[in-house]
Amino acid sequence: MMHHSDIRDIQASAVWEAWNRRGFADRCRLLTAALEHLPAHAEAALTERLARQLMVDAEALEITLEMPGPTGESNELYLTGRGVALILGTEASTETLVACQLLAALACGNAVVLRWPGQESWLSQLVEALHQAGVPRALLAVDTDSPEPVLFSHSDLRMVIASCTPEQEIQLNRSLSAQEGVLLQLVAETDLQHCPLLTSPDFLLRLVTEKTRTINTTAVGGNATLLELGSRTV
Repeated sequence: MMHHSDIRDIQASAVWEAWNRRGFADRCRLLTAALEHLPAHAEAALTERLARQLMVDAEALEITLEMPGPTGESNELYLTGRGVALILGTEASTETLVACQLLAALACGNAVVLRWPGQESWLSQLVEALHQAGVPRALLAVDTDSPEPVLFSHSDLRMVIASCTPEQEIQLNRSLSAQEGVLLQLVAETDLQHCPLLTSPDFLLRLVTEKTRTINTTAVGGNATLLELGSRTV
């Protein structure tokens, strides 16, 4: 059982940072190996098929792009996890949606808190299957006690992923917008039959953030091209 204070503990621990640094390809290989061990449900075959496609798409996010910059400086653009994601299930949710949203959030380098009232037993089986596959225990857990407003108020939370009705999405947006501090992103699937968001090309991009890495190449030996030019006689 997990309480709301553990959200802070997950984000603050070195476990989350280590998971995020593993990279998309490594995380996807681990999660793909776990798919055959997910808890049984009526649409298990569909869950596995959608999850495998999500893992293929997530692995492609590993690419680092080189960006232009001044001489003597290397600039790279890459994608990384946002932090802690809260996955909310409702009475309209399905095991397929919750499981795929969870796997996508983990593949993208996030820590995850799960909350689905009335389905705690199935969630616990899902989480235990992923723990057995190698997902760190400090990275993923089920919250059964904390009211939603308490969960939303934690400064370490970065996004809420939900499967709900359009009316519930509006209410969630209102609740999140009323929170102080960092703006919390809501990623909500409201067409629970066709799941257009889950299968859209930009779904995974909602679960990551862009970062840049700048390296002063002069400090590690200088710009090779300039050094070569400088050594020539005119």
